[in-house]
Amino acid sequence: MTACTDTWESLRGDPLPWLLDPSRPNLHWRVLVELVQRPPESPAVIRARGGASASEPVASLLRDLHPDGTWIDDPPLWKSYSGAGWRLVAAIQWGADPTDPRLNAAAELLLEHAPGEGGFSRIAGGKELPWLTARALHALAELGWCRHPRFQEALAWLNEGEAGHPAGGWRVVGRGPVSGECAVTAVALLDTLKACGEQRREALQDRAVKSLVRAFGAAGRAPTPLGHPCLGRTDDSEIVSALARVSAPLAPGMVRALSGIQRRQLEGGKWRREIPVPKSLPTAADGTLGRTSRWVTLKCVVALMTYAVEAGLPRMYPHKPVPPTHTATGD
Repeated sequence: MTACTDTWESLRGDPLPWLLDPSRPNLHWRVLVELVQRPPESPAVIRARGGASASEPVASLLRDLHPDGTWIDDPPLWKSYSGAGWRLVAAIQWGADPTDPRLNAAAELLLEHAPGEGGFSRIAGGKELPWLTARALHALAELGWCRHPRFQEALAWLNEGEAGHPAGGWRVVGRGPVSGECAVTAVALLDTLKACGEQRREALQDRAVKSLVRAFGAAGRAPTPLGHPCLGRTDDSEIVSALARVSAPLAPGMVRALSGIQRRQLEGGKWRREIPVPKSLPTAADGTLGRTSRWVTLKCVVALMTYAVEAGLPRMYPHKPVPPTHTATGD
């Protein structure tokens, strides 16, 4: 089985056998859905998904989670990144089983008790943060809570609230001297709407797409280091793969980002982790800088498979590339 179909030329090899690792069911089911295009309710997806929450790194993230959705150590909800909210967000990004009753109990508690009026804030009485709100909504959407009144309230706040940027996207809030449009909010919101199947929110999706396209078109924009999970940050692989999942049309500014992603590709169609997993995230994952990463690779392959031909990227397969100097087996 090959991932390479009609856009195989953009890859240095076929990474699909490496990605479909049966010992990593949390990754396996996401690859089946995102790359192989299996329906989420197909038997193969359901089988893999059933073991996802018992596999690392999800298992260590959820080790302290009680069946009722509370945590043994009761961490502050949004403490970076050991808080219960961030553990939930990271678990979903690492392919936790969305039918896990513990996760759904934790999601219900978050919706009932998370601080914020409209959007979500780190602490009671604190400022609502659009990027934190969007990350939380994406995790909740993957768990099936799109119709909850608090979820809809937070989504309406992102659509209509004061966090809007004059250019059309969302302001950077709570990030010190950083200004401009917040790409974290826009990319997490695209994933939220995709997970919810929000056909009624086409205008909001279009707003997020345009915000990300503007970011790619900014003069002097440098490539971002690639990593996973993306919590308080984002990168080119997450942005372009999110645009691909909602079938956003290719924009000129995206070609430079796609070229940068392709240039960083290793032999076999693999990519390295260029930023480590946050040390404060309580997980057993080997998120060492520089190791090849299946999760980063999945996002990069989705991006290239969607846009490479239209973007006119050069052919790399089956010509043998220069062997990489790093030989780690990866996460």
